Amino acid sequence: MNATDTTTRSTGKVKIIAAAAIGNFVEWYDFAIYGYFSPVLATVFFPESTGLSGLLATLAVFGAAFVLRPVGALIFGNLGDRRGRRWVLSVVILTMAGATSLIGLLPSYASVGVLAPLALVTLRLIQGLSAGGEFGGAASLLFEHSVPGKRGLFGSAQPASIVAALAVSAGLGSALTSGMSTDFLHSTGWRIPFLLAFPLGAVGWFIRRGIDETPAFTRMQEQGTVSERPLREVFASQWRLILAGTAALVSWTAGGYATLQFLPAFFGGVLHRPLSAGLTASLVGLSAYAVFIVFGGWLADRIAGWKVMTAGAVGLAVVAIPCYRLIIHGGTAQIGTAVILFAVFLGLTAGPTTTVLSELTPDSIRSSYLSIVYAIANAAFGGFAPYIVTALISSTGNLLSPSYYLIALQLCAVAGLAAVGVHNHRRSRTGSDPAA
Repeated sequence: MNATDTTTRSTGKVKIIAAAAIGNFVEWYDFAIYGYFSPVLATVFFPESTGLSGLLATLAVFGAAFVLRPVGALIFGNLGDRRGRRWVLSVVILTMAGATSLIGLLPSYASVGVLAPLALVTLRLIQGLSAGGEFGGAASLLFEHSVPGKRGLFGSAQPASIVAALAVSAGLGSALTSGMSTDFLHSTGWRIPFLLAFPLGAVGWFIRRGIDETPAFTRMQEQGTVSERPLREVFASQWRLILAGTAALVSWTAGGYATLQFLPAFFGGVLHRPLSAGLTASLVGLSAYAVFIVFGGWLADRIAGWKVMTAGAVGLAVVAIPCYRLIIHGGTAQIGTAVILFAVFLGLTAGPTTTVLSELTPDSIRSSYLSIVYAIANAAFGGFAPYIVTALISSTGNLLSPSYYLIALQLCAVAGLAAVGVHNHRRSRTGSDPAA
């Protein structure tokens, strides 16, 4: 291979990473901005509720979007295995950006009454449908364009781009809430980050339309081996790995919602501190989280990925209570220490995910499998995590309730990762196909 070929290949890989990461960034910026502005949205769309009840109503709508994630996973995962990874990724980003932009245009409850929260729920459900197809498509794209020995690092771009989007939305939220008057924020200011979704989505769509289909899917098309019923194959041959993969994923998907992403609601709605302080703490933690995701992916190229993820899950369980104590009772330095500790262990659980789960399945059903396990992990454990921990605090009066939920999540994840490890051990001994 000459220097020109090497440069061309390197440029192509960078373009693939950019397509997955930038498009994925747009998807998750759109999805997360709602959660960060939940205390404001509570007053705009549920003004008749008081105290924690208004926040709970808003968080329930946040969680409702996750109900349609499995449906989106079935639809778009299936299409990803039948029509290609690139086609699906182009469709879901336009759907998400459109729904998010429309949220920014919604009238308030004071203007149209109950129609406002009904419209909000509808658009959140559309967001959830779209998000259900994002992970499987992006993860498949990265894995199938990567090379052995660098799959962990290459694949870490997918979860890292999710967290980068969360960090940017938290930073934008912090800037808006600290720089605007309360009246302007609740009337107009909250709409700005939602309306930004449209130009961001257009850029992401343009980039994704310009990439090549993956070599694996192209090869299946040429050989006539594209699966006609990938969903049936997944549930028939992979149901044990669906359970294991779902459990493994909750370590960071639901774990992130119960920690760094919950902080704005925790500060603004529970601790009665400035919302901007919670957004700033979330921004610091998420920024560090993105860095440690890349480190976790790099480490997975040297140590079995499921072992790296297990270390992260165990670490989260150990620091859960001490970190929440620091957040509740500590000052700026203590809160900073807590969010960095969360970031380190969340990064270890998230970084290897794309490679670990992609290696479990054959090419023909990979998009469906990845979409399904990610959607179930989020719908069953992650999306309602802010609601669950807020409800626990409301019913028990115990501010440490989020830490107990976090510990339970990590115990579930360790069990799933152990099953993945056993599967990999058996496969290495028998030399069987990943679907076996």
